[in-house]
Amino acid sequence: MRTNRTARTTALAFVFFALAAFGQGRAGTNTELFRRIYGCEAAGTIGNSMGDVTEGKSWQQIEERLGLVDTLLPQDKKGSRRPQRFGPDWVRYAHHRPPGMTEDGFERHRLCTSAILAKGGRITSQDLARTWIEEIDPDKFGYLLGPQDMIIYNLLKMGLPAWEVGRHAAWPGFIGTSKMIMPIGMINACRPDEAARDALELGRIKDIQGRPGNYALEVCAGIAAATAEALRPNATVESIIDTALAQLPPQARREVQRGQDWAGKAESWKDLRPLYEKRYEGEPISNAVEVLSGGLACFRMADGQPKEAIIYAVNLGRDTDCKAYVAGGLAGALRGIDALPPGWVRIVEAEVVDDPYTVSRRTARQAAEGLYQVCMAEMRKIRRAVEEVESMTAPTK
Repeated sequence: MRTNRTARTTALAFVFFALAAFGQGRAGTNTELFRRIYGCEAAGTIGNSMGDVTEGKSWQQIEERLGLVDTLLPQDKKGSRRPQRFGPDWVRYAHHRPPGMTEDGFERHRLCTSAILAKGGRITSQDLARTWIEEIDPDKFGYLLGPQDMIIYNLLKMGLPAWEVGRHAAWPGFIGTSKMIMPIGMINACRPDEAARDALELGRIKDIQGRPGNYALEVCAGIAAATAEALRPNATVESIIDTALAQLPPQARREVQRGQDWAGKAESWKDLRPLYEKRYEGEPISNAVEVLSGGLACFRMADGQPKEAIIYAVNLGRDTDCKAYVAGGLAGALRGIDALPPGWVRIVEAEVVDDPYTVSRRTARQAAEGLYQVCMAEMRKIRRAVEEVESMTAPTK
């Protein structure tokens, strides 16, 4: 398997070399679409990293211990061992995370990107499963990827079909399914419906649809669709939020809409904090619907500006890294890379190059270049199909 991983890494390196040699040094980097794909990728990375420091804390704890978190910070993760009734203990290893290092959710995002680049187009759950098997080093579970990811990995290695694995994954209903999904929206730019369909299928590697109260896959579809909508030339904050809401069943939609109502009445983003604290007190912090609600509320309060959207979400409390991924990623897709503080971008770009734990040392810019090229390839397929259909619509003699 090490040989397969090495061969795959070499193949991806060749892809990036080819991209860099195409056009003006880097293919398409002078376009509006690339600027916005890069904005989405970089903002998602930044939000995930910055919010990881405040994750699990109440907004009062964040304020008391850290003040207003508005920059990327280092942290030291403690080790732990949790005995399980079945299977091996869940082990997490103590390690240092410098500013800009991400966590398990963004590792899934990177694996999704790797699968897309390896295929050169839209992917299935089987394509994603192949990337998990080939790209993950099992010795690194317990650092960024966690024990819950190890369960998925082991099931895939044993041959369980990718579309069945989510039935057995830990923590159903959580947001972890959606933390990998923005690349799907990027390669389906301007096609929210296609992004949603791909997301529903891919999400089955980590969750299941249909269980009462579990809307993880619908949230996954909503985030992918909203990302694709955010890349449309005439997208607005309202159209992006409406696109996400359209993917949700009535109960989940009402809950997310409640957050929008709070945001519409709030004088400041700080007014959201006690409302979310009271509503979700005593519930698991990573519920997919809560995270989508909080992320979209911060996105709205920030008027789609990525810097503000990330800061609001990072300081909102509870599952802050996931909320910042949603709010920041959508804002970055709407406003583009130029709307992000250059210092933030430099930190995350520099950190990943030497990251000892990550599944991919691809920078946000390199990921954006690859995703942009795949998006263009998908557009060419559509154009050819339209031309072929049109060629057969002329009246026959």
